[in-house]
Amino acid sequence: MQRTSMSRYTERDGAVVCTLSGFGAEVVVETTLDSKTWSELGDGYAKDATRVLYDGEDIDADAASFVVLRHGYAKDAATVFSRGTPEETDAWDAPSFVAFGRRYVADRRGVFCIRYTYDCYEAVEVSGADPRDFEEIGLALGRAPRAGVVYNNGVVEARLEASSIELRGRCFVVDRNGVYHLHSGGKHTDTNTLSRIDADPRSFTVLGEYYAADAGNVFYFLDDDGDADVATLRRIVGVSPVGFEVIGALDGYARAGQLILNHGVVETEIVDPASFEALAPGWARDRLHVYEMRPQLRAMAGFQYEVLSARIVPGADPTTFRNV
Repeated sequence: MQRTSMSRYTERDGAVVCTLSGFGAEVVVETTLDSKTWSELGDGYAKDATRVLYDGEDIDADAASFVVLRHGYAKDAATVFSRGTPEETDAWDAPSFVAFGRRYVADRRGVFCIRYTYDCYEAVEVSGADPRDFEEIGLALGRAPRAGVVYNNGVVEARLEASSIELRGRCFVVDRNGVYHLHSGGKHTDTNTLSRIDADPRSFTVLGEYYAADAGNVFYFLDDDGDADVATLRRIVGVSPVGFEVIGALDGYARAGQLILNHGVVETEIVDPASFEALAPGWARDRLHVYEMRPQLRAMAGFQYEVLSARIVPGADPTTFRNV
């Protein structure tokens, strides 16, 4: 359901063209759109007085009644489309169909959660949910604000408070009462596990891809959406959020006072943490040394993960060193 390419429509030499971009390349295709009546609708769709296109290709849709909803969903008077592909005519009631986001949709029958399980998508009815009182929060979460109910992957999540729930990054959910870690189920399913952690929801914030903090603690976390076994979260003992700084150019590195952390573990090879910084890819330095940053497998809780390990380069001058 995720788009792997982007498209935009423009006029060129009297014709309407579609430029498809993705994976570092661009392809320009001439379309059948009438240059006098065409309009771009977003999400890959465009139309003129008689035609509808998706990513530059004609689709069988009624231009007069065609509207784009959100997250790739669109419809005409009779059919619902997802990423340009018509859904089965008996799957949805097109006149009443709405899309709340990527994961939740509805028609006159009720609210449905689009679940991904073992390489296929299925629409599962959200029991008790009313389309008139529903909104998608993000990730796998939705809520019924007036009813005060939160849903996780289409199932009631009684631990979360509907009126105060917020997402923090792609791995954390907070409400008035707590902070929860959202752990992915792996590449063959979008199920997840919600686990409460000992953190202050009022001050909790995500600091980049691997670190988070509240008023008194720093946490290291690792989640791989494609592998449910690659996951960990822990409080880093003895590290304060005051002065904590993620070193964004070095994967997993952070500065905590007089310490350099490498994926949550003190990197003892660094001699002067205060001046430590990234150079060109694969290299770093402090005021005393140059370091070669080498990939190395590190054993974590039940799995191994590749991290960058620092090694002093003997004799290299950090003031003049250049990678050529």
